[in-house]
Amino acid sequence: MGNKESASGPSVRAAGCGTGAIEEQRWIGSALRETVAAPLLRVWTYPKPAVVLGCAQRARSELAARAAALQMELCVRPTGGGAVLAGPWLIGSSVVLPPRHPYIVESIPQSFRWFGLAHAAWLQDAGIEARAVPTAQTRNEESLSWACFASLSHWEVEAGGGKIVGLSQARRRSGVLFSSAVLVGPCPWGVLCEVLGQPRQHAAMLARITSSCAQLLGGPMAPETLSQSLLQALSGALTGSA
Repeated sequence: MGNKESASGPSVRAAGCGTGAIEEQRWIGSALRETVAAPLLRVWTYPKPAVVLGCAQRARSELAARAAALQMELCVRPTGGGAVLAGPWLIGSSVVLPPRHPYIVESIPQSFRWFGLAHAAWLQDAGIEARAVPTAQTRNEESLSWACFASLSHWEVEAGGGKIVGLSQARRRSGVLFSSAVLVGPCPWGVLCEVLGQPRQHAAMLARITSSCAQLLGGPMAPETLSQSLLQALSGALTGSA
């Protein structure tokens, strides 16, 4: 596996897989409620579609109504960035580290380095030519700032000319949360535009600047299979066994 980075430390506690955007946010809240003593890890699949907003975005009543009309869940995560449309085309990860873990450095952008490299190496092992981008890249899509996958920030991952992994972070006194979202299949961007009340043409723009595992590997990928391999990759990166 190329471009790896690891840090020896306490074994990963509570490593496993979970399902659902609402359950993901509940798990994160529980994990950060008390001081974190050892790394916590969950990888998530999303059988049912859900819109996940960044912490600076408001779950306005009209937005909630549009999500409900489409029988979709709506929740707000504690990390920043734009909206994400969760569903079978996405897998996510949540890593909660102790406040003094060696991966947590003063620079928030540089704190993402290990996380982005671990995702890029995992995708490379799956046969995808992926790379973590060291510095944020402007993509001249300012009108899409409401969407997580519209921009490439520090150490996020691109493949096939499009963004494939989005990263976010939240710092608390109790610990630091790292979250990721990976496109394993083509996302129905038009649905996200509809819920967020954004112009329909934004869907085509988002499709043009993103990529997915299925597109790059030439066929559909089972989210459950990929979630297990991502769990192993992140566990290895956290324990030094990768």
